[in-house]
Amino acid sequence: MKKLVSLLTVLALMLSLASLPAAADALPADGVYTGTGTGMHSDIQVRVTVAEGRIANVEILAQDETPGISDPAFATLPQRIIDAQSADVDVVTTATFTSNGIIAAVKNALAGEVKETAEQEFTPDFIIVGGGMAGMCGAIRGTELGLKVLLIEGAARIGGSLLYAGGTLSGAGFKIQKENGVEDTPEAFYEDIIAIGGIDNLNAPLARAHAEKSAAAVDWMDEDIGADFGSRSLFGGWYAQFETLRVTLALDNPNLGGGKGFLDPMLKRIDAAVADGSLKILLNTTVTELMTENGKCVGVKAGDTVYTAPAYLLATGGYSHNLELLKMAGFEDAVSAGPSTSNGSGYLMAKAIGGVLDNMDNSYSYHGGGMKTNGFDMQYRLNTSYPGLIYVDQTGARIGDETTGSLDLWKKASGSKLYAVIGAETTDKSAMFIRVATSAYTPLENNGWDKLEELAAEGNCVYKADTLKELAEKIGAPELVNTVEKYNADCKAGEDTLFNRKADSMKALENGPFYAVATVPYAYTASTGGVRANAEGQLALEDGSAIENLYLAGEIMGPTNISGSVTFGGLDHALCVIWGKNAAEAAQKIAGK
Repeated sequence: MKKLVSLLTVLALMLSLASLPAAADALPADGVYTGTGTGMHSDIQVRVTVAEGRIANVEILAQDETPGISDPAFATLPQRIIDAQSADVDVVTTATFTSNGIIAAVKNALAGEVKETAEQEFTPDFIIVGGGMAGMCGAIRGTELGLKVLLIEGAARIGGSLLYAGGTLSGAGFKIQKENGVEDTPEAFYEDIIAIGGIDNLNAPLARAHAEKSAAAVDWMDEDIGADFGSRSLFGGWYAQFETLRVTLALDNPNLGGGKGFLDPMLKRIDAAVADGSLKILLNTTVTELMTENGKCVGVKAGDTVYTAPAYLLATGGYSHNLELLKMAGFEDAVSAGPSTSNGSGYLMAKAIGGVLDNMDNSYSYHGGGMKTNGFDMQYRLNTSYPGLIYVDQTGARIGDETTGSLDLWKKASGSKLYAVIGAETTDKSAMFIRVATSAYTPLENNGWDKLEELAAEGNCVYKADTLKELAEKIGAPELVNTVEKYNADCKAGEDTLFNRKADSMKALENGPFYAVATVPYAYTASTGGVRANAEGQLALEDGSAIENLYLAGEIMGPTNISGSVTFGGLDHALCVIWGKNAAEAAQKIAGK
């Protein structure tokens, strides 16, 4: 009996201990520690700050994980570890290997094996807000010129949209052109910009300065940074074409991934500058305010901390992930395939100190057919050139010739929403119907028809019914039946009496099942309008004056402010290189170095 009582006592004690909350990690003495763990594709290095016996901060120092897929782990786990006061936290299920690498790195840091020496005081000559391509160019050029540079980035890593971008870069009179026997001048470049974009649609002094500074900037990327331009060939460009070949390609790749030809050598230069003490990077640090006095920038504020220097660069990227700014192009709703870092924060900060937003109504980089299956973040998009479909608005009425694919169709629609309607006669599974959001080259299984059925079963942007009447009820479109009956009659007569759509593109929708796919406009990574700058690259105010020591670079300047009503290949990257370099050279003069 005594043995039985003793055994029960031990079991009870074990159960009570098991029910206690897990203890926090045993922490080393207060200080700053680094550790490394293995992620999916790279080693992940972290810096962990221990203060007053608690984990005070977890910072990602270095990693080369897959952009997009790994981002949720970097965005979530540091705070999760701080909240738990332990590295024993749940992984992010969509990024398990990256999560495990972060956790291992933090545990290694907390082992206290690598303690950083006391940080020396760092007094910057030049502060850069934003660590995308523009900010990196400014930082590299600034340190080349002998400046102490502080780079502040809100995300867990630097690189911004360059992590996803293609490899185009344009200019006039640069070395690769000369190697290819192409004669070009900044004046010819500027005249071509005016010809294709329209003098009334752009910032002419800025466009001229852009052309004049372009050759030196491209050559700097080529000869100094060591960008990999592959075969060093040229082409006329995506979108609007130049007759003069003035667009070159990193890795010979204009598509997603080509940007690594710029990114990799730039990261080497960044690492070297950090190592020699000329560059300091603050990650996971969001600047919320530009502070000005008497027409000058006197500081930037992040949290409760104000950072000051003689000169500043605002290089926060675009606004493709900011719905309210996207709406300025005339939409009531939209979705985005852009990175969350393109949140338009710099636009709002600039506006708060008198900055002007120009060309925000230009919509050349938007498209119709985005699907809101995941809220604002677009996962799938409709193939808007799919043959035979019709578009109806929320009442069920057609509003234009569907074959144009014009964005105006969505602008006209209430709520910027159109339903793409097809029936059995137009259900051709050999043709792609739904695409992956970020790629025109990666098809969904069975050309998207399996995904269509899956979404229809969920009632998520896709609605399916055996009859038009039932479909009309599902989408709340009372005119749908009459609209399709009228359209079918026009199909039989061989004439679109409403919008003059070509008869050979029309096919009657008489038999079910019928589908209606809800679509809105969408934006990719590129923005259109931007913050007004003068020809020196300074933030310009409505009265024509400028904030003397505050410069702009990159997408925040607004591609359409250079190119007018169109865009041309290599413009976005050129905005980063030309104007990031320009800001650093101006900062050198301001700092007196």
